[in-house]
Amino acid sequence: MELEDAVRKRARASGVVGGSAAGGPDRLSSLPDCLLHTIMSFLKARQAVQTCVLSTRWRHLWRSVPCLDIDFDEFNSKAPVIRLSSSDDSSSSDSDTSDSDSDRLQPRPFNKHFTKYKDWEDFEDFAVILMSRCNIAQLDSFRLHIDQTRAPVFSNRLAARWLCRAMKYCTPDHASKLGLSSGPWRLKRLHLCHVLLDDHFVKRVSSVCRSLEDLELDDCRCEIQSITSDSLKTLVLKNCECRSLSEIISPTLKTLVIDGGSNTDACMLIILAPALTYLHLAVDVYNFRGGFSLNEVPSVAKAFIHLQHHKYNYSGGSKLEGDQFKLLCSISNSTNFKLSGVGTRVLGKEPRFQEFKNLRSLFLDRCDLSDDFKTLVFFLWGSPILEKLTLQCCEFPKCSSKKKRMPMCNSISSSELRGLDLLCENLKVEIIYNDGHGPHLIRLLQRVLVNLSKNNIKLTKVN
Repeated sequence: MELEDAVRKRARASGVVGGSAAGGPDRLSSLPDCLLHTIMSFLKARQAVQTCVLSTRWRHLWRSVPCLDIDFDEFNSKAPVIRLSSSDDSSSSDSDTSDSDSDRLQPRPFNKHFTKYKDWEDFEDFAVILMSRCNIAQLDSFRLHIDQTRAPVFSNRLAARWLCRAMKYCTPDHASKLGLSSGPWRLKRLHLCHVLLDDHFVKRVSSVCRSLEDLELDDCRCEIQSITSDSLKTLVLKNCECRSLSEIISPTLKTLVIDGGSNTDACMLIILAPALTYLHLAVDVYNFRGGFSLNEVPSVAKAFIHLQHHKYNYSGGSKLEGDQFKLLCSISNSTNFKLSGVGTRVLGKEPRFQEFKNLRSLFLDRCDLSDDFKTLVFFLWGSPILEKLTLQCCEFPKCSSKKKRMPMCNSISSSELRGLDLLCENLKVEIIYNDGHGPHLIRLLQRVLVNLSKNNIKLTKVN
């Protein structure tokens, strides 16, 4: 018995297909295609394809789903695998498209003697055929996720080839052959995980996906020199291994996230994004030895910068290791800024005055303030409308010899900082600490900010 008939027979016995559990009308199937497509967009690709066996109403709906999420995690050899047959490929004739897709769905039971990469083989068959059967050009969102711990070492290169092939052959002629609507690519969101990107792939995406707005790359290997776009609004690079990425250029980019990863050829990464409003930069200084140059980011309103290992005096030759005065000045228009993990060298030997005229919230997380609070003073001196200052687990001046672990009052003269308090007259401070000397920290901070009221200081102890 065919799989479709078997599934339908079991569903009818339970009162699911063709009506409700009580034998009523099938209200779900009576919904218009646009609503059903929206519902199916929340499913993984394999689940979406399996809806074709529900009824004739659902037979071809999966081909036009606006969001396609192909996830290797759906394939597990410990459970029965249903996959598209190899005969269902891009060379299918017009008569093939009229056949039920469920006729080509084949169950594959679990066998303990399967080879190591049997899950990958099933996934590869499914992904390749699916991308030839769906109207990729008309997708709004596409996600491809590969679990590298279960996939062969060459899986990232194969995945890139699948996408290139789909972009190459997804033409209006091919779409009409499959009975699908044709037109230019309208893809807006592309999320890739464990995929190899080279210059050929990036050029293909740029030339085909001209409406792309959100690009997210997770644990990808990027053998590219440049990311340029006239349509991108969000770019996320998480734990990506880059070799010689030297520039990110986009006049429309508003959100940029670089979280982890590396740029191994030690070339400077130049960022040209005049419309950028949110910057998230969390990297190890020794994995990005060439550093960053934010030439045009006047619109940044919210910024987070975490320079891991910046506080340690290693001689690694990284441009991010020492003076980052220019990097801090590049986000001087921000209203909300969080700086994490930096040492006393972040300002350089002779930092110049920099005005942070829009800054309202400053968060210093695990920063080294032991050098007479110079980093703190640098921000407060040029922030006339600062309202909230948070110091979380920061390092204060060296301990007193009389009372161990007790922070010392710094030696900055109060006359130097008296004008500072007048500028920050609405300032409220929160000190998040874990060393057990909260009250002393209040006295220490009041010594620096001579007009700061104790009522405007909040202490929060953490473990």
